[in-house]
Amino acid sequence: MQSVMAEWPEAELLWRADANYVAAMCIDVGSGEEGRVRQHDGVVAVCTGTPALPMNIVFVTAPPRDRERALREGIDFMDAQRQPFLVRIREGVDPGSERALEALGFTYTDDIPGMALYPFAVRETTATGLQIREVADETTAEHHVRVMAEAFEMPRAIADRILSLRTFTSTPDAHGYVGYLDGEPVATSALVVTHRVAGIYNVATLPSHRGRGIGEALTWHALRAGARDGCLFGSLQASEMGRPVYERMGFRIVARYRTYNRRR
Repeated sequence: MQSVMAEWPEAELLWRADANYVAAMCIDVGSGEEGRVRQHDGVVAVCTGTPALPMNIVFVTAPPRDRERALREGIDFMDAQRQPFLVRIREGVDPGSERALEALGFTYTDDIPGMALYPFAVRETTATGLQIREVADETTAEHHVRVMAEAFEMPRAIADRILSLRTFTSTPDAHGYVGYLDGEPVATSALVVTHRVAGIYNVATLPSHRGRGIGEALTWHALRAGARDGCLFGSLQASEMGRPVYERMGFRIVARYRTYNRRR
């Protein structure tokens, strides 16, 4: 991995992490009947067809040739889907698009840290009594959705619309995992493999089982699977709760994804 790092500029790694993030969102789109994606001139609009704001995003992945037109077309596309959405741009990708968004009635609200694990040294680790199974049938899929919905305080109806058995069995690049204690599902993680990146998603632990290293064990499990698939580094977008855990694992912040919402 270190030799690869020497050959790749950091901009290449960031581009690969961005591409994995967008690809993971598009996989969620494919899980439902109302999802839509539009891509043009550096702007990718991803609508999962659910009323969950973080699940409907307009990404600016490269400086558009015509910023205002590309952004307006992406915004109009999302408006036509009749679902709430936000716009997200990795810091440094295109400051001009950020200024254009302000002119279009959007304002910066917050950012989320993009983190990477490289050199890609994965560990063999687990939590006492924990068993991890890959989502491979209706039962494990239902457990994955149920735990994720409860842990993220997401309405179950929304979780069912963005994740299903089809998410993981019809997409070779996506893998879901469920952690069990005494036969009961208590935690989840997911892996999306693209661009030789092990993208980590859906890391969730039931509140009653937090603080026991279970979420970390599920994350390492997904990373080991990514390493076996030939990935060169791990990537994720961290919540405030998860960030200290990922830093302890060796992840570091490599980017911040700036979020814009429409002014009210």
